[in-house]
Amino acid sequence: MPAMARLRRLLPLLLVALVLAACRRQAPPEGGGTAGAPATLPALTLTDLSGHTLDLAALKGKVVIIDFWATWCPPCREAIPDLIDLKRRYGPKGLEVVGISLDENPDRVLPRFVRDFGINYPVVKGNEEIAGAFGGILGLPTTFVVDREGKVRSHFMGYVDKRRMEAAITGLL
Repeated sequence: MPAMARLRRLLPLLLVALVLAACRRQAPPEGGGTAGAPATLPALTLTDLSGHTLDLAALKGKVVIIDFWATWCPPCREAIPDLIDLKRRYGPKGLEVVGISLDENPDRVLPRFVRDFGINYPVVKGNEEIAGAFGGILGLPTTFVVDREGKVRSHFMGYVDKRRMEAAITGLL
C-alpha cells in the first residue's frame, strides 16, 4: 500500500506537468505548433457562444488571427489582452481575430470568461475536427496569421508577445 499512497501523491503533480507542457510559455520558431499547418485558411463554418455561425471563407479580404486556446491555459489567458488590443487598434484597418476555444464544456465556462475578460472578437467552439482542419493542434495556445487572400503566413505555438504578433500582421494590413 505505501506504493499506492505515493502514486496518489504523484498523480496531481504529473497532471500539472502535462498541463504546463501543453501550455508552453515561450513560442518555438515560427512554423511550429501543428502537425502540418494548412497552406490556406480551411473552409469551415464555426458556431459562436450565441449559436450564430461564423463562415471562415467570409473573412477573405481581411487579415485574420486564428487563436486556439482554452480557459484553463495560463499562457492563453496572458495572450488575450494583447489580442483584444490588436483587434481594437487594427480592426478598422482590416484585422479580424477569431478565438477557437478547445475547452471541454464551452457552454458552461466561456460566456462568463468572455464577459470578464472583455473579449471584443468572436469566440467559437472548437473540437477535434476543427483542430484537425488546421493540421492538428499540438499545444495551446496555437495561433495562425492569415493574409487577405486566405493564405496562412505565420503560425505559432505558445505565448507570443504583442510586438511579435504585431510584426506578423502589420505588413499584411
